[in-house]
Order: sequence, then structure tokens, then C-alpha cells
Amino acid sequence: MFEMQAARETVASHLSQETTRHFDVALHSAARSSLESMTELRQAVCDCVDSLRIADLGPVQMILAMKACALDSAKRYSPEGDEYPATNVDVLLDQIVKWAIIEYYSTIS
Repeated sequence: MFEMQAARETVASHLSQETTRHFDVALHSAARSSLESMTELRQAVCDCVDSLRIADLGPVQMILAMKACALDSAKRYSPEGDEYPATNVDVLLDQIVKWAIIEYYSTIS
């Protein structure tokens, strides 16, 4: 529980509202059957990871921050008419973490 609170504080400290909004919209618009929406979600994940890496966070803190960002997205973003906004989060969380790890390590020199 403490790790997620610390991760949420990391998100609040290092990700702008614009970045989290982009992430929220992409996450809740994404569907496994839509290549375009999944591409948009991956780019939003990469934007978040880039911000966290610039803030000099390590890989564990980055992963926890991305999980917190995804889980809290349902609270921040509720599309009109979406009765179950957390559904996409639950389905896509593992994929978000995989993309985050790939992005984190792809640009470390």
C-alpha cells in the first residue's frame, strides 16, 4: 500500500496534467481490436516514461508510477456514458507496463 502511495506522489510530482490527460484519454479510448487507439496509448505511455526518466527515476519507481497512473486514470477520466471506466485499465495494465519497460530501456545509453 505504501509503495502505491509513493508512486502516486511520483506521478503528481513528475507528470504534468497535460501528460496524464493524454494518458487518460488514450487509455480509455484504447481497445485491443483497434490498432490506431493502441498506437495512441503506446505513445502516451512513452510520453509518461520520458517525463519520469527525465526526472531521474529508477526502473522500479517508474513501473510503480505507471501502474499508479493507470489505476488512478479511472478516477481522473470518466468518458460520458462509460459506466465502467476501469475496464480498459484492468485489461491493459500488463501491456502498459511492458511498453513502459521497453521505452525506459530503449533510450538509456
